Amino acid sequence: MRIKFLIGAALIGALILGAIVSGYSVAQTSPNGQFSEKQEDEIRVIVREYLLDNPEVIIEAVNVYAQREREAEIAQAETAAKANISTLLDEKNGFVTGAKPANAKVAVVEFFDYHCGFCKTAAGLVQEMTRNDPEVKVVFRDFPILKPESVYAAEIALAARKQGKYGKLHFALMNTQGTLTKERIRSIAKSNGLDFAALEKARTDPSIPTTINETHRIASEMGVDGTPAFIVAAVDGSYLKVITGNRQPDLLAAIEEAKGSYDAD
Repeated sequence: MRIKFLIGAALIGALILGAIVSGYSVAQTSPNGQFSEKQEDEIRVIVREYLLDNPEVIIEAVNVYAQREREAEIAQAETAAKANISTLLDEKNGFVTGAKPANAKVAVVEFFDYHCGFCKTAAGLVQEMTRNDPEVKVVFRDFPILKPESVYAAEIALAARKQGKYGKLHFALMNTQGTLTKERIRSIAKSNGLDFAALEKARTDPSIPTTINETHRIASEMGVDGTPAFIVAAVDGSYLKVITGNRQPDLLAAIEEAKGSYDAD
C-alpha cells in the first residue's frame, strides 16, 4: 500500500511539475495569463511524451519522495524519543536488565509485541546483549498491537516483575511460535517456575495498563506503528538513534556509535 502511494504521489508530482514548466512557457505569450483548452491539451501531450521518453524521471521522483518521507519520519521519531527519554528509561515503566545495568553506558529500548515474528528473530541478539555486554542495558517496553492476545501476554509479563522473573518469562514467550492463548501462557509460566495465580492477581494492578498506555503514547508521538522498534541512547545524552524493524547490523552499529559518543565526552 505504501509503495503504491509513493508511486502515485510521484506520478502526480511529475505531471504537475511538467505541466507547470511547460505551461509557464506557453503562458508567456498568453495575453491574460490563462491557458486555453487547446494549450492545456498541448501541455498534457508534452508531459506525456516527456515521461514516456524519460521514464527514469518517475523512479527518481519516487526515490526523492521516499527519502524525504523517511528523513521526516526519523526526525519525528528521534525528537519524540529525546523528549520522552527519561520516561523510557525509568524501570517502573517497563523492565531494565543487562550484565551490569547500573554501570551501562548505552541503553537499548525495545518496543515489541509477543506475536511479532521479527521481534522473535531479534530476541537472540537482544538476549545476548543482556548477558554479555556490561556497557549495554536493555529496556523492554511492551507494545501490544498485533493481536488481542498480545495485551494479555504483555500484562502477564509485566506482572512477572513482582516475582523477579520478567526476563525468564519474556524470552520463553519470545521463543514460542503461534498464538499465545491464556492456556499456553499459563503452561509456559508454570514450566518456568512462576506462580500463575499470583501473576493473575498482579496483572490487575492499575500500574500495568498505565505502563502499556504510556508506551503507546510515546510510540504514537514517535510515529512508530510497528515492531520491533529500537532506541539506542548514550545514558549521558550524547547520542540517540531510532531503528525500526529487525535491522540487526544497523542496531549493532548504533550501539558502537553510542559507546564512542559516550567515551568522547
